[in-house]
Amino acid sequence: MPAPVHANLLINDSQLGDSLNQAVHQGRRGDFGLLLAMLSDDARDLPRIEEPAAETGEPDWRAHFALPEPTPPLFADGVDHIRAAGLSRLAGELQQDSLRLLLAMRGEPLKPSRNELPAEVASNLAPRTLARMQGQLNAYLPQQPERMLDVLEAVHATA
Repeated sequence: MPAPVHANLLINDSQLGDSLNQAVHQGRRGDFGLLLAMLSDDARDLPRIEEPAAETGEPDWRAHFALPEPTPPLFADGVDHIRAAGLSRLAGELQQDSLRLLLAMRGEPLKPSRNELPAEVASNLAPRTLARMQGQLNAYLPQQPERMLDVLEAVHATA
């Protein structure tokens, strides 16, 4: 059975130990590039930083006026299919101000449904991203990041 995708994830350069510095000092550009490429570039893998507490003197206008969240929805629902015709009509009539206002109030969903992902998109995703979208990847730190260093050192020793 193959190892889970997150088992070999390198989050930051401290997990590499001295390997990164040694590659720089010994002029091994290939190893240096490989080590950097193995580091995760996904911001969700980095440690969380607590958000500062909201000012108590400033009212929450979004809650006061019952406004939706400013981020666009991830998945479309029934209302989005009805809105699409109205947005297309506004775009066709060149009413850009009204169109921008409606999109600012609620953006277009990123996916047509929870289960659909076009094959063109899925085939271009990194394995970690695809596993995260399919729900097979948890957001915890990897359990065995040292394994990759052992493999790299073994490859370098044989080279």
